[in-house]
Amino acid sequence: MENYPLIVLPVDDKDIEKTIAIAVDKKIDMVELRIDQFSNLDIEYVVEKAKVVKKYDLGMIATVRSKDEGGTDIPDEDRIKIFEAVVEYADILDVELTSKSMNRKVVELAKDEGKLSLVSYHDFEKTPENEEIQEIIDASAQLGADIIKYAFKINSVDDIRRLMCVTAKNSHRKLVAIGMGELGKITRVAGFFFGSVLTYTYIGRAFAPGQIEAGKLIEELKFYGLRS
Repeated sequence: MENYPLIVLPVDDKDIEKTIAIAVDKKIDMVELRIDQFSNLDIEYVVEKAKVVKKYDLGMIATVRSKDEGGTDIPDEDRIKIFEAVVEYADILDVELTSKSMNRKVVELAKDEGKLSLVSYHDFEKTPENEEIQEIIDASAQLGADIIKYAFKINSVDDIRRLMCVTAKNSHRKLVAIGMGELGKITRVAGFFFGSVLTYTYIGRAFAPGQIEAGKLIEELKFYGLRS
């Protein structure tokens, strides 16, 4: 986690080995294993797919996203069991700030296992006011998050200004600041100049609105001197 920016590719279990091989070829830094999108949530099956990622020596974020934030309706006790099963293979565990019944347990699990925790927050409708964004950052920090991710729907140019300004104000922390939607695409590159440390891409199918395809994203990062 020292050389920024880092490019993250979310993947499900469909054609995972083929997709990861392409990711390695494109020099993508990390894979986000979107376990909530798997066709099978059996623990042994999930661990098998996690091992595939590690076979390629890629960094891995393990995510079991809640239904309220774009994932699947999986009981919290089952989500915790999945995290416990894959933490050995993951570098980062991603849990939502809004998952109040379990987020502290996941943060502590990551810490106990010598891994990083990423506390995330998503709003697919709007970008909150500055004060609310700051509250999200502060609450995530109080949980003990190593990385704080917030992704908001961008509806205006002013949303971009506010998102980036609050990010710059908090750049002493490890942040992932994302503007979703067509207007928000610029944040997936420009965010690094304001303190964001990760950006998410896709190969084949996007997992979130406004993601930039891997090849194009890498070209953009090179153009702005953010990638060699």
